[in-house]
Parts: sequence; C-alpha cells; structure tokens
Amino acid sequence: MQGRLLRILVAAGVVVGAGLPAATASAAPVEQNAMIRGAHLSPDTTNVDVYLTAFSGGTTVLWLSSVGYGDVSPYDWLKPGAYAVSMRPHGAAASTPAALSWTFTAKAGHAYTAAGVGMNKNLQGIIIEDELNPPSAGHGLVRVIQAASRAPHADVTAQNGTVLARSVAFSDTTPYSTLAAGNVKVTAEADDADLNTSAMVDVKSASVSSLVLLDGQNGGLTLRMIADAAGATTRPLGSVPAGGGGTAPLPLLRSERDDGPLTWLAGAAVLIGCAGLIALRRRHAVPT
Repeated sequence: MQGRLLRILVAAGVVVGAGLPAATASAAPVEQNAMIRGAHLSPDTTNVDVYLTAFSGGTTVLWLSSVGYGDVSPYDWLKPGAYAVSMRPHGAAASTPAALSWTFTAKAGHAYTAAGVGMNKNLQGIIIEDELNPPSAGHGLVRVIQAASRAPHADVTAQNGTVLARSVAFSDTTPYSTLAAGNVKVTAEADDADLNTSAMVDVKSASVSSLVLLDGQNGGLTLRMIADAAGATTRPLGSVPAGGGGTAPLPLLRSERDDGPLTWLAGAAVLIGCAGLIALRRRHAVPT
C-alpha cells in the first residue's frame, strides 16, 4: 500500500465560523481525553476533506485535507463529547452539503478510528474503537480491517497457523488476536486465488496493531500494518480544536446519505454554527 500519510491541519486551527480557542499541545492525558484518527478505506472514492463538528458549541473545523484511499492519519487528542464527522470532495467549500456524515460520542480514555468504508455508491461512515491496553511483553495484538473491494471475503492467517480473519467481508473489522512478537509472515487468501497475497509484518512486543487489507495500486491485493493507540511510540501532541464536547447530548443521527434535509433533535441546530445547517444527503456520493 502506497497511500501517503494524511496531512494534519489541526495545528493550523482552520475554523469555520466563530470557533473556540485551539487546545495547546500539552493536552491532558488520555484518561481525560479521547484519541482519534481518520482513515479513507473506499477504493473508488477520490480524495476528500474531513470536518469535525462539536455538538456542544457548534464549532466546525477542517480536520484532515486531501485524504486518499488507504490513508490513515496519526492520532490527535479530542475532548470528550458528541461529534459529527463530515466528508466533502477535496477543495469543496465548507458550505457545500456533505457527501457523507456520521456521528459518535468520544469518551475519555478511549481511542477511535473514524473511517469512510465501502464502494462509493454504498459509502458509509464508521467508528472503530481501538484498543488502548497492550498485551504482556513478548506478544502483540493484531486485528484485520478488510478494505479490499477485490476480495468480497478473505481469510488472513499468520505463519504459525493463527487465524486472524476467517471469511471477513469487505468493510468489516475483526476482533484482536494475540501473536508472538517478531517478524511474522501473514497471508491473505481471497475468494479468487489469483488475488492471494502475503507480507512480512513486525509484531512488536506489547503492541497493538491493525493489519489493513487493501486493493493494490496496480491490481491484486496488498497488506499494510499500522500501529493502534497502544502501539504508538509517542502519544499525540496535537489536538483537534473542535469545541467543548463535554455536556453535549448524544444525537440520534447515524451515517446518512439523504436527498432530503435531516431533522435534528432540539438544540442540534448549532451543528454548523455560523456557517448554518448543512443538508446531509443520502445517495449523494463523493464524485469519483
């Protein structure tokens, strides 16, 4: 996988409307904050810009810019509370109706991956909770994120016979499995045997990782290992300046692609703050 790392714009504090001051780099520890990263896992969706909106205060920020397939960002700190994640075609104005939007509640002491997954016509937004507690020394936790459209289902097995995924479907994520630390050969077997692929991965002692199965750039499949929250060598220094979070009520909005405007709960009209409410649309795909 040759997807580049996402360009993180939180340091610039690009805020739409009257935003709250950005948090400093000396953010409180994870016990008081959440950790979040973004991922683009839709093979036929072009680059997108990703926005975060805090339901408390209605502050919207441009979080990630020009996110491409296979990109996974580093982690950032996030204040606990309810948020909306919105995707727009790269370069589109913030006032452009979001092609895809979904919500989640960030809890203190938790880590999350916010991802757009699936093919463009069925694009959906998901929140994957990442493990914060590492295993004992000499072992690593590994899970599989199946983001390869060429493999409707795939088996992923380590060289010692440990099955990391059995017939895992495109867009699904498996639970974590325990592997002995060291260089491990991992093989992915798809429905079509011609697409089978393998890779040597470094399972670090007391680490937590995700093994991402992707469509290869020049055909076939490819595997990429990424460190999860507990496996990061350093804690995040940046934080997303996305408002207070905190006491915001949990909205009932799920991942939406709707031709009509959403009906928000009372008080959720602050979603976009000074930029105004944005009509979220179903089946309004990001241009391919």
